[in-house]
Amino acid sequence: MTDIVISVHAAPITTVATTSARSLLAFHYAQAALALGHRIHHVFFYQAGVLHAQLQEDGTLTPVAADWVRLSQQHGFPLVVCSTMVENDYQLQPEQLHQAYELGGLTEFSMATAKAERVVQF
Repeated sequence: MTDIVISVHAAPITTVATTSARSLLAFHYAQAALALGHRIHHVFFYQAGVLHAQLQEDGTLTPVAADWVRLSQQHGFPLVVCSTMVENDYQLQPEQLHQAYELGGLTEFSMATAKAERVVQF
């Protein structure tokens, strides 16, 4: 069993026309790794990846972002979004983010990677 940290830099899928293959690939990679008996230690959302935590106008998440929430709840790993990106680059307020996604920074990411055997970036 391998401890894995996943770093998602791609925006979530919002529509078929704006599919981010890397976002969906990251999710499928996580599913496959868990099915093979590996453990996900941490998922860190950086750059456009922080948009996974953003609530849509109707108060829901994009489908892939909601899938991340379900997967993290089933397997007990945190979903951490870069607070600097959220605040400075995307000017999002905490009430615009789903509560399953935690604000964190590169310190949390660095600490998680120090404990992991593999780091995979999408």
